[in-house]
Amino acid sequence: MADAGLLMRFLSGVPYLASFANMAKVEAAIGAAPDPVRRLGALAVTVAEDAERLWQKLRLTNNEHERLVSMAEGWRRISPGAGEQSARALLYRLKAEHFTDHALLAWARSQRSAHDEGWRALATLPARWTAPVFPLRSADFIRRGVAKGPPLGAALAAAEQAWIAAGFPSDKVALDAIADATVKSSAA
Repeated sequence: MADAGLLMRFLSGVPYLASFANMAKVEAAIGAAPDPVRRLGALAVTVAEDAERLWQKLRLTNNEHERLVSMAEGWRRISPGAGEQSARALLYRLKAEHFTDHALLAWARSQRSAHDEGWRALATLPARWTAPVFPLRSADFIRRGVAKGPPLGAALAAAEQAWIAAGFPSDKVALDAIADATVKSSAA
């Protein structure tokens, strides 16, 4: 199809054949089932506009569109060199499916082989680590004197960022310290 020019017409854009071929290799390297949306992303998406165009042209579902947009916006931000804590923070924010999409797309577009251990470790992080649920609640801050409304929302958001930066602690002492520090910094 690519040689005959049909693929370009079908996708309304330039196909990334090497990225597509590499996606099949990296999926196989981690034992992932072939994923049509991820492979479409590898073949035709580098920026959000590509995802929009494909959504309209191919009449994709909203979920497929959301995954392509996520891949377009995030594959450049992921690398095994960023470290485990950074990867965990990204996994927490993206959830497992989107994280895997980003990792595999970035790996497929990198210069590394399908046997690269750093990329393999990154791409398989969701199988090794489950992102916890943010343990602090509104009541934790209301008890500390934070008013309901925007101040409470800001305190929760700041505490969540501090919790992520601290490596997702679950013990009460660490959580109380995060909540206390958040309240103290918001009062300043």
